[in-house]
Amino acid sequence: MLRLIGGAAVAVIAPKGSELFSRTYKDADYFGLSSQRKEITSLLEGLNMEPNKRFNALHGYNRLMFYDPVLNSTIDVFLDEFVMCHKLILKDRLKIYYPSIPPSDLLLTKMQIINLTENDKKDIAALLYDFEIGDKDEDKTLDGNYIAKLLSEDWGFYKTFTINHDRMKEYLKGNTYAPNILPKLDKLREMIESHPKSLKWKMRAKIGERVKWYEEPEEVNTNFQGAGSGI
Repeated sequence: MLRLIGGAAVAVIAPKGSELFSRTYKDADYFGLSSQRKEITSLLEGLNMEPNKRFNALHGYNRLMFYDPVLNSTIDVFLDEFVMCHKLILKDRLKIYYPSIPPSDLLLTKMQIINLTENDKKDIAALLYDFEIGDKDEDKTLDGNYIAKLLSEDWGFYKTFTINHDRMKEYLKGNTYAPNILPKLDKLREMIESHPKSLKWKMRAKIGERVKWYEEPEEVNTNFQGAGSGI
């Protein structure tokens, strides 16, 4: 049960927005289940992908890495959870949507990045151009209630999301397509702010920015010990 994640996922499910906010795509990353680790490895090796044996031995419980010799790029496969600046547990979410992870989760994987790149901003804009804010993840609708609930239980994630909300408003200032996107950003922000906050959220909010609220993503060594390279 593999699902697309990252920029390539946005390009596939939000084609209109991706055309307007165009960028280059170096690779395609995936999300799967740890219970299907062996099947995923066999599938990708069958497609001539070279496993990073050392990395997979150390991190294979939640992430696998392969090398695509055709695209000359690294392929990441996240398992069960997506962990970067914040954590998203997605193992029970894969049946909701296809061919990517659900669009609400896809948006969260971008809005959790503390240092947004130009490509990240384009992906967010593209996704919100094509998708409306609703109460479920389906064709051209993403689940705003799910996002509001999740962020109302995690102040740190909420903090990063709101920072990026403001960054996106600044990024889109004066953009021709801003009127198609900004109301959706604002609607989502209103849903998040109005949702009841958990006790854990309120306690962490009192500490605020005095303590770092996000994780620094690890630099990953992409030197490959390939299937046949012996490196």
